[in-house]
Amino acid sequence: MSATQRSVNLRLGTDTHERLKAAAEEDGNSVNTEISNAVTDFLERRQTQRGMARVKETMARDSSLLARLAE
Repeated sequence: MSATQRSVNLRLGTDTHERLKAAAEEDGNSVNTEISNAVTDFLERRQTQRGMARVKETMARDSSLLARLAE
């Protein structure tokens, strides 16, 4: 394990583990890689959703200013 990686213990139900193992095999990945990819995807979506929420809040808060700028 390289210095930039961390180890985590993860407990999964039998059904979830079997589904994860099947998905990993389908993708030609290890279970570890499949979990790592899923967590990375989740974090990227979460960051995007939070960013979009901030944009919407700004648009709502500054709607009159944005309307004037659009003129």
